[in-house]
Amino acid sequence: MLNLSDYTSPQNIWHGISLYVQNHFDKYQDHLPASFMDDDLLKALKISAGKHLPPKEYDTFRKAVTSLRKGTTATLKNENLYRLCFVLELKSDIQAQEFFLQYLHRNELSARSLDEFIIISSLKLQLSWKDTCEIRQKYNKQIREQPTSPSVLCEGQTAETYQKIINDEIQTVDRLYSFLDAPENMNFFAKTRNTQYLALFDDVKLEVLYNGDYGQSIRLVTYYGDIQKESILEYYHSLFGLLFSDDNQRLTDKEISSLSCIFENVFMNYDSFLLLVQRKRPIDISSGTFMLNLLKKLLTEDSEEDDDFYINFLDEDEFIGICNDILIYFGFPTLNPECDSFDRLLLDVYRETLNNHPDISNPDFQMEYLSSLRSYLRLIANLP
Repeated sequence: MLNLSDYTSPQNIWHGISLYVQNHFDKYQDHLPASFMDDDLLKALKISAGKHLPPKEYDTFRKAVTSLRKGTTATLKNENLYRLCFVLELKSDIQAQEFFLQYLHRNELSARSLDEFIIISSLKLQLSWKDTCEIRQKYNKQIREQPTSPSVLCEGQTAETYQKIINDEIQTVDRLYSFLDAPENMNFFAKTRNTQYLALFDDVKLEVLYNGDYGQSIRLVTYYGDIQKESILEYYHSLFGLLFSDDNQRLTDKEISSLSCIFENVFMNYDSFLLLVQRKRPIDISSGTFMLNLLKKLLTEDSEEDDDFYINFLDEDEFIGICNDILIYFGFPTLNPECDSFDRLLLDVYRETLNNHPDISNPDFQMEYLSSLRSYLRLIANLP
């Protein structure tokens, strides 16, 4: 039996910042002792922030990282995360993406967002935070007026823009301005992450997503072939209630609501989910939410047509490796139990199920694993 208290506290990203500095110590050795402590790192961050940020922003950042170090807050707001990239003197967009994905356990900076597009480009061009903010201010109106969702629901455009535009075209600040000043280029940008959205809803016919309501039927492709109709509410219960196959023991709405307070980036109430489905407000889809869906879709019986989705759950290295490959492909961080309590729960339940059922078949293991995961989530949801 797992200790439920190991999963109910939000993970402080201070550990990820410290680990990043440790693993890239050659960049920071002039500012930190070889065996630096948390207070040494906090002092170094404040000194660097004083060099890179204007006084008003410095004070905001200083208070935020101090609270992080003391454990009175577990994360930083987006603006302070952007500032942190420059305070840590990251020298490229590649370093920033590594920092976000591998150390902060956050989705990658998205080229779909105009604001993050500018930040990615600025990091690539090694601009200062001051120069970056001047560009953001110049295009502030366009940033605010981005649509919630892109005008065309199409996979691959974000990655293509990253490769062709950021990597190849934007070699100077003038080239960046030229791209941003072309009105036709603004049609690409939106407030929500198209890649993660399409990854989560890859089994739904897209034409119904914008106009669905409480009882709206959606055409759902199940088991990669069969087509059935399911309401958005039923889809919600299947996803967050961990309903699968012919099972009827899903988590209740009350339990899902409780879990949304504990794993706030993973679970959500139905009203928020409906807004997500219809793209009426930007909601960042987390790797944990995606994993709820993915674990049910991974195929446990090999076939020539579906080799990409086949997985041997009984082989831990293969299980973790394939899950991570799929997460990376869609711009999510890989499974990281040290940085994320929900990832830790997923892997601890997986290993416990593996130990308790050494002779089980691969398809039966998948069902047993999901059932055990749901049982632990129910216990966590009903904690006093």
